[in-house]
Amino acid sequence: MHLLHTTAKKLEEFVNPPDHAILSHRWREEEVLFADIHQEHAKAMKGYAKIEGCCEQARRDGYQYVWIDTCCIDKNSSAALAEAINSMFTWYEDAQVCYVYLDDVADNGDPGTETAFAKSEWFTRGWTLQELIAPTSLFFFNSRWREIGSKNSLAGLLSSITRVHPDVLTRVNAGSDKLMTTRVSFSVATKMSWAAGRKTTRPEDRAYSLMGMFKVHMPVIYGEGEKKAFFRLQLEIMRTSHDQSIFAWSKPIAGGKKSGTWPFALYPDYFAESGNVEDVPSDQWIRYSQKFIGPDVPRLDFAATNDGLDISLPLLPLVDESDEFIALLSCQRRVSDGGHHFVGIRLRRSMPNAERYERIDDHNLEDIVDPRDEFKVKQLHISYPLLSDSSHGVFFSTATSLFIQNVGVEEHGFSVIDMKTAPSCDLQIRDSNFVLQMRRPLPLPKPPQDFKGSQHLPRIVDSSWLASFTYHNSMTKEQFVVTVGVSWVQDGGPWLRITSEKPPDQLSRLKIDWTSYLLKAGRKVTASVKNGGHASAGKKRSILFDRYSVNIAVYGDL
Repeated sequence: MHLLHTTAKKLEEFVNPPDHAILSHRWREEEVLFADIHQEHAKAMKGYAKIEGCCEQARRDGYQYVWIDTCCIDKNSSAALAEAINSMFTWYEDAQVCYVYLDDVADNGDPGTETAFAKSEWFTRGWTLQELIAPTSLFFFNSRWREIGSKNSLAGLLSSITRVHPDVLTRVNAGSDKLMTTRVSFSVATKMSWAAGRKTTRPEDRAYSLMGMFKVHMPVIYGEGEKKAFFRLQLEIMRTSHDQSIFAWSKPIAGGKKSGTWPFALYPDYFAESGNVEDVPSDQWIRYSQKFIGPDVPRLDFAATNDGLDISLPLLPLVDESDEFIALLSCQRRVSDGGHHFVGIRLRRSMPNAERYERIDDHNLEDIVDPRDEFKVKQLHISYPLLSDSSHGVFFSTATSLFIQNVGVEEHGFSVIDMKTAPSCDLQIRDSNFVLQMRRPLPLPKPPQDFKGSQHLPRIVDSSWLASFTYHNSMTKEQFVVTVGVSWVQDGGPWLRITSEKPPDQLSRLKIDWTSYLLKAGRKVTASVKNGGHASAGKKRSILFDRYSVNIAVYGDL
């Protein structure tokens, strides 16, 4: 890491850094960056005064070096930026002291809940959550670099502002592990609740800024979007944790009561009401299950798949709804009388005679006072929602994904030279494969028969074009088009069609026999493009007639 010398104002690089102070602040106009700090014009930039104030405070405290994110990270280097983001929590944790500079607080009078201190923008930002939690020693300063107080002395007030438990701020019972109180004693849902409502300039940073608090690492991919980044964060947390409170979220705004959704939260804000949810340790959950639920103990492991979640949960069928259940999570919620209620989520069976479910009523968590002898443990799959009835009405949309896998494309000299997508689709490229983030129709109630304007309603959509990809071989000039769509009828799924693009006249001597093959709708479809042959769906042909085979597979949970 690079540190700034407090007197020379020069950057020095260290593998084992010496004792140093670290700065936490809000970015403003004309910050002095890595490329500026050694230049003469840096002193004329607005952000230089903040650097001077930090260095002066560090010298008074006996430190020769400081770390300031604006000028100590080379943001033009993607490798340096990724290393810094993945290491940020550790850097704040390992620094001897952290200075929090509040440029929107002009006085250092007694802070309170209605003061400029409590209303500072610093408390609303995503990155500052870890910068508050990680350091052992932290002091707040106003815009004139006058001390307001320490994290320990202001722990009660800070907790009321941020919802972070005072024990986390004061390191009560932390022992030899500096972060025992954040990594063990508090559930995933509780820690996520601390991040709810915070903002970042780049949307992906809402997820990246939480990596250190959960002790996980993942690639930094700006441009992937907040939902994807937060989903990847949840996957990384699941790899090392049995904490099922990661599923104890509720959507802030209630949607349609019976609309299905998947098991993962889309944003940290979905945990805003989960600050009182506690994880039940694995050994306690096993003992409780054996005693009160039955001999079939729920498996502790769970895993994400390409279309949802495989997990073992106790289920309680609802009397009035034959296909609806309450699933019991291994976590509890503290209630006002000091007791604890188990937490459940509501599920609906999405396929007949199968242990396949989707979450419903996602704006609520179920309080379960006493689950004795009412639940039955099942190994189940919680997936993207399936379309339950598409026989009537106009369509609205919700999001899901379609995956297009290319096998043998690059190996045989083909590349995609053109791609077109429907307006409702967002295309992502992963290696040589594609992901379509698309919108799928949901039926509205059928209009009354005497509705005068029914003749003007759109025709019922039972199949949609989603994307087309043109594959081209620059050596042989061979070219074909892959068209992907989805059938919205009951039990429908993705469809795939391959058609030829005739090569230029001067190359017609190749006489490539391209034809099209419309595949039957299903959950997964595959076609092979073969030289001298045709696009086929699982039809065996002699290898003597095939100079090569390019396979295109489409799959997804629709």
